[in-house]
Amino acid sequence: MKRKINLPAKFSLKKLLYNKRVTIPLSIITAFVFWLVIMISQNPDIDRTFTDISVNINLENTFVSENGMEIIGDISSQKFTVTIKGPSYVVSALQPGDFYVYASAAAINAPGEYQLEVSGGKNTAVSDYEFISISPATVNLQFDYVDTKEFTVKARAEGASAIEGLIAETAVVSGTESDTITIKGPRTVINEIATVEAYASVNEILSESTTYDAEIRLFNEAGEAIDMTNLTLSEKAVKVTVPISKSITVPVVADFTNLPDGFQKSSIAYSVDHQTVTVIGKPEAINKITQVTLSAIDITSVSLSSNKFDVSPKLPDGVRLLDSIEHFTVTVNTSDYVEKTFTVSSIRSKGLSSGLSATSDTAIRNVKICGPKNVISKLKDDMLYAFVDLSDKAMGEHTVTVTIGSDSYNNIWQVGSYSTTVKIK
Repeated sequence: MKRKINLPAKFSLKKLLYNKRVTIPLSIITAFVFWLVIMISQNPDIDRTFTDISVNINLENTFVSENGMEIIGDISSQKFTVTIKGPSYVVSALQPGDFYVYASAAAINAPGEYQLEVSGGKNTAVSDYEFISISPATVNLQFDYVDTKEFTVKARAEGASAIEGLIAETAVVSGTESDTITIKGPRTVINEIATVEAYASVNEILSESTTYDAEIRLFNEAGEAIDMTNLTLSEKAVKVTVPISKSITVPVVADFTNLPDGFQKSSIAYSVDHQTVTVIGKPEAINKITQVTLSAIDITSVSLSSNKFDVSPKLPDGVRLLDSIEHFTVTVNTSDYVEKTFTVSSIRSKGLSSGLSATSDTAIRNVKICGPKNVISKLKDDMLYAFVDLSDKAMGEHTVTVTIGSDSYNNIWQVGSYSTTVKIK
């Protein structure tokens, strides 16, 4: 039995042309091709304007970059309007990223402000268009070296005062590790800075020390404010403290050390070049002060030939001298004193550990003693002894410093330092 084979129907162009699935897309494509041909053949040019375009400044291989200068300020704030002309099919397809606005810094050879002409450039291979206008036609730029410098900040608390009986002192910078600030910016501006101020508007009557937020201000030598726009500060805001203090005038008292046992400081006659002094500080500290005591004078350094001493005051924390006094001169009155040398054989000690004893075979000779005339005239060698502290000494032989004393008189002292050798066993 023979198998029947079905052959494909004969292709019919007429049927194809009447098929809507084919004719509609074909018509659209044909219309677009004809439109494109007409547009290209007639080549109509159109203008198109772009706004808010930034400028590019190429510093590569220029004097500016090779000598460490920079553009000062934010040039991105300068925007340009660009008008482009070309075939409509080209211009209508352009995007702001397809072109750019630029200015050349090739002619810049020194710091200063410059007005540079701007031009247009093309970023894409499509170049069948031209720049009609760029507005503004120039860009204003400032070129300068950039320096970094450290300044001391001065605090200013405007309108700060204290209640009656207290003092509002000069404000100080607080809230930072130091009273200095680092500023970075154009050299021409940095060189103008004469004063850096931490300013706070207080306008209050204060009863205690108070801290305020402050802003940094810059001034030139003429006291005129400096624009901080192009500057970078290590501290943008700081604090200022207004110290509230109290002052009082008190007597000045000398002090002495290394006095023999029983020697009364009150028996030493002396004078001070400043008998009274004014101190200032925290009210709670000032309220406790009745006198200013000077640093101690070693009595062994006082003699007929050495009786003047420059000493400093001992002040509690938060208290200082209001007067500009670097030191005080204490003069010990030695007019009623005399000096004489003795030999001291008696050695006394303290601090020996249990079971140990100390001996000395050597007398201390040429020991100069100072004291009242009537006492020195009666003083004998055997009325003196040498006292040593052996608290930290072990068995063996030691050379130790001695303090000369007397059981008979307590208003005499040794002049200079002396030592002896002791044996501990």
